[in-house]
Amino acid sequence: MDVQGSSTRRPIESAIAASGGAVRRVALLDKGFSDWHIRRALGSGAIRRISRGVYATSGSLPLAEHLAKNQAQLTCFGRAKQEGLWVLHDQDIPHVGIAHGRPVSGCVSHRFKGTLTLRDILRHCAQCGTELEILCVLESAVVKHKVTLAQLRTLFNRRNDGRVRTIIESIDPQSMSIAETCARYHLKKAGYNVQGQAHIRGMGHLDALVDGQLGLEIDGREYHNNEKAWEEDLRRGNVLVIEDVPVLHFRAAVAMYYPEEMLRWVRQALESIAATRH
Repeated sequence: MDVQGSSTRRPIESAIAASGGAVRRVALLDKGFSDWHIRRALGSGAIRRISRGVYATSGSLPLAEHLAKNQAQLTCFGRAKQEGLWVLHDQDIPHVGIAHGRPVSGCVSHRFKGTLTLRDILRHCAQCGTELEILCVLESAVVKHKVTLAQLRTLFNRRNDGRVRTIIESIDPQSMSIAETCARYHLKKAGYNVQGQAHIRGMGHLDALVDGQLGLEIDGREYHNNEKAWEEDLRRGNVLVIEDVPVLHFRAAVAMYYPEEMLRWVRQALESIAATRH
């Protein structure tokens, strides 16, 4: 079949672009292209050869070319972010997956066998991340139905995976955002009882309920910038007053990167509640 002319396949330059802008010949062959397609694309200027057996588009990024030349693939948190998982911090140095044993200059290398899979990516994240960073990426994988809790437990069943298994047991599949995950993590670390997505009669769900008394809402601008969302916020606020549930509102960035500010307000609010109700 002529892949280049097939209505169900993109041209070879589009396939390379979709792979990051630079690929090895073997990857193109695996996608169904032939050496004839490669030669034709080279002749037309659609792609260029950057080293033996490695091809790139005109708009390829230096990192993509570097990885293709070294038979490496982006992995760990950088790849997790590309896959739509929740990543708290970007990595300063690219982390790459390699099937060979040679180092890749300017990168942190992770070994894998065969094809790089989501299981490999999650394992690499678990090797490099902090407790919270690992929780965010694993919890999002569950929330987004890319993996189940049972599959995570099976993946991290080795003797030295105890730390990650403890993190897995703290995953809340009902979490709606990375900011909620971070807020819950920091509040529990501070000793508070936290109920995620707590149901309030007549109102719906709060992002969190702390010690059964104080509601928390983690506000992202994208969810509150239209008239319908504004009207719903007003309704929810009125119901919370009627139900006598005080609520603190925080920007997502506060819960994610400035938890000490969130914890200070929570402590002061709970102290105020205790003084009022006793």
